[in-house]
Amino acid sequence: MNIQNITSLAEQLQSLGFGNLGGLLAKRICFKPENFYLNYKITKEKESLEFGLYFEKRVKDGLYILNYYDATLQQESIFNKSVASGIDVSELENKMASINWIQAFNLDEKKKFDPNDKSTWETEAKIGAVIESLVTLELDEQGKSIASFLKSKYWSGASFYELFGSITPVKNRTDVSQRFYFSEGNIGISVDEAHRFLQNKWLEKQMQLKRKQVDTTAESESGEMSGTNGSGLLKKRRLNQATRSKKNKINQD
Repeated sequence: MNIQNITSLAEQLQSLGFGNLGGLLAKRICFKPENFYLNYKITKEKESLEFGLYFEKRVKDGLYILNYYDATLQQESIFNKSVASGIDVSELENKMASINWIQAFNLDEKKKFDPNDKSTWETEAKIGAVIESLVTLELDEQGKSIASFLKSKYWSGASFYELFGSITPVKNRTDVSQRFYFSEGNIGISVDEAHRFLQNKWLEKQMQLKRKQVDTTAESESGEMSGTNGSGLLKKRRLNQATRSKKNKINQD
């Protein structure tokens, strides 16, 4: 294992604002994969930022390099609805926060079970209730986003894969993402710079949505006016035809 390579990568990430990730890098590089991802989450100005850092082994010398990272800005509006699919989101989050998920997903743990002693299965009952709520949430698109967010927040670091596989990311309509690439000799985009870029992209997205709503409203109103005018013209045309028919009948008599 090339310690100097790991140190260099850790210093690069730290200079970009990712903190000290040397230990996480070492855990992955020791398996000598051709490439790997490293997930990183932070909160800035009450906004959640998710990063997926992609590393790959360079062919010419076998050293690992940071190829790119995907950055996603999540607005708090994902929880604008206090209730989704009949589930109280705040209450569900409090329940999830009260559970030690790392211990919960440790399926090899030997634990006493006594049907007459609630304390031996109380945690599992809480988990069952949480899972039922998550399943209910996923019945609609808004709920899917909330459920995915909660799983990522509270299950991260736990070995949940054996039961659920990977968490399917469901993008909230307010989320914005961007991929930033790195090249040799180039410092690259820092966390703060990525945050500012995504904030601007989010503002642009909101402006586009507002313009679209205005255009849709204008088209709807125009359609209603056209329909009204069309009905009036049709009615007038029918009256004219009826008048002409009466005149023709009188002339024939």
